[in-house]
Amino acid sequence: MNDARTSNLPGGRTGSRTRFAPAEQVKNLFHFLLLLAVTGLTAAAELPPLDLLRDKEVVETFASIPVQESGRIKPLENIASYRLLRFRARRSIWLTENGEMDGKPITDPATQKHIVKDGDKPVKLSATEWLLMSWFRPDIARLVPLFKVDNSSAITELGLTAKAKRDQYTFAEIEPARQTLMEKMSEYREMPAKKQTPEQRIIVQLAANFLDYEMITGHFDFIRSPVGDKLDQLPAGIEKPLRLSKSLNALANAVRTSGGPPMQIPWFRDFGKGALGAMMSGNAEQQLRIFPPGPKVNEVWHGPGETIFGAINGEKEVDAEQLSWLAAYEDVYLALPDAAKFKAASKALLTKIQEAAKARNEGQFIALERHSIKADYFFYAQWIFLVGFVAVALSWIAPGSKLEKITKIIAWLLLAIATGYAVTGVIVRCIIMQRPPITTLYETILFIGASVALFGLIAEWITKRGLGLLVAAVGGTACMFLAIQFEASEATDTLQQLQAVLITNFWLSTHVPLINLGYAACMVAALISMIYFIQRLFGKIGPKSDEGRFLTRVAYGFICCGLFLALVGTVLGGIWANYSWGRFWGWDPKENGALMIVLMCLVILHARLGGYIREVGLHNCNLILGCIVVFSWFGVNQLGVGLHAYGFTDGTWPKIYGFWVSQMALLGYGLWLVWADRADKTDRTDVVAAVKAEA
Repeated sequence: MNDARTSNLPGGRTGSRTRFAPAEQVKNLFHFLLLLAVTGLTAAAELPPLDLLRDKEVVETFASIPVQESGRIKPLENIASYRLLRFRARRSIWLTENGEMDGKPITDPATQKHIVKDGDKPVKLSATEWLLMSWFRPDIARLVPLFKVDNSSAITELGLTAKAKRDQYTFAEIEPARQTLMEKMSEYREMPAKKQTPEQRIIVQLAANFLDYEMITGHFDFIRSPVGDKLDQLPAGIEKPLRLSKSLNALANAVRTSGGPPMQIPWFRDFGKGALGAMMSGNAEQQLRIFPPGPKVNEVWHGPGETIFGAINGEKEVDAEQLSWLAAYEDVYLALPDAAKFKAASKALLTKIQEAAKARNEGQFIALERHSIKADYFFYAQWIFLVGFVAVALSWIAPGSKLEKITKIIAWLLLAIATGYAVTGVIVRCIIMQRPPITTLYETILFIGASVALFGLIAEWITKRGLGLLVAAVGGTACMFLAIQFEASEATDTLQQLQAVLITNFWLSTHVPLINLGYAACMVAALISMIYFIQRLFGKIGPKSDEGRFLTRVAYGFICCGLFLALVGTVLGGIWANYSWGRFWGWDPKENGALMIVLMCLVILHARLGGYIREVGLHNCNLILGCIVVFSWFGVNQLGVGLHAYGFTDGTWPKIYGFWVSQMALLGYGLWLVWADRADKTDRTDVVAAVKAEA
């Protein structure tokens, strides 16, 4: 896949290009259109029914369309899914007779009838169906509660009437405060993020989402109303009815030869708005790029918005190939409301894109990615892990009974299935991206979660004492929930394209998985120590008990495993650093974190072998090891420094502190146990001495 870089302006491409205006002027024009243009919805003569946009054949066609975004080829279904997730923290929308979390029925503006009739079952829209509704029936889409707002104070600050403390708002409900929203966004963006109040952060995010959705609903404005209601003000010789695939070069030439600022041209504001909607995103990296270039052209894909902006931003005419793509895209919209023509035009566009992508040897894994979206491996894994944990807990009710045997078998099956789901999900991601399994913080959570569960099942296969099942259940459940929460908070595509040098580098592809396997093994040891102290706290095991010695042996084994994996992974990382950066070690925070893990494992093993720590002492040290792993895993990314800072996420430090506090509480209990054991040993020594004295 080409890894070409685009400029920060709409229509940017690799290579130099003559522009009709300085780059700063074009940038200002773009932001002027983005922030100040008031969207006016001009509906088609006859609007398509919502049922057509929910037709399985239509949804399947559009969901399968390959799109290039942020350097990789993905299905349009992926774009829709993450857009919806960012707006409302869900991947679907329920349409009910009373609306979604609202008291007003949703009415079709064209027919004045309720979308869902009284007594009908609720209608669930998938992400693709929602996107199609937003594109082709924006009049309905703007009435559907979409924007999730977690603090009603932000709504009140905009001068709007707030609903519940946390609620969802429609585009139409936010639109009256559009000007205020844009002004406050501009004001708050000038403030450092740390000084923003929660309400201000919500307003900034709401403004960004509002603008993005405004462009989504106006995506086909460049077809339905290319210059608004100013057709009579167009230059002479423009063909009517106006289609940009036929008249784009003439309109762009009129802009270039006008002799003044483009915004003084009567029809240009609407023309520019249509171009923005065609981009479908205010971020140049996330605009809709849906037209593959020729097979021998080494550049990024094109899109309708990029094509339009490219025309008005350059001196050369748009070539016939790009205009043919634009014509195929226009055919889809202009086929409405005829269902048969619409389906045929949509399939023709899909086939055209697929063939062009295949000629460039791109888009081979679109079907597999769509399968991955539908399978949703990690979502189902989290719930199966949770049910498996319940089965493990039920096995404790009657030790040695038939119930224990049955529940353990059930737990084995459930946890094996959940682990299989998690491992399969990781493998599928590797196949789709054609790279090693870990490149982001999110992927470390998936990988370590699957590894912890796998380690737990292996331990259970060897020991058959129930401990491995508990480790797999707790570790798998926690990591899957954490991964899903992380994805929802980021709301961006978790499959990120790597540079080719990173994909093919042997040292990197071995170093990162080994380091993360070391994290997993050390976290298993720490988890066993948590289990040990909780059992001691509730009197399930006592000092020098068989169960306590068993837990200690297993934890010791995982410390040895973690040391080996972390040490080898760190050395391989040094080799890669020397290969890539010209130095083996640079005291980078991530490197220091890996070294701390290796040193702590060595401290535990040497202290144990030297007799400095015994059963309780080893588990105390394991808790410290777990804290170090969490710091190296998550904490160093929050520092924002170093070459390994690849996963900064707001709100992570409180979670890290919470984990550390819980471990310090258990460590305090562990230190008390050490003191109590020593006091008991001293008492026994005194008694023995007294008996010997009497004798």
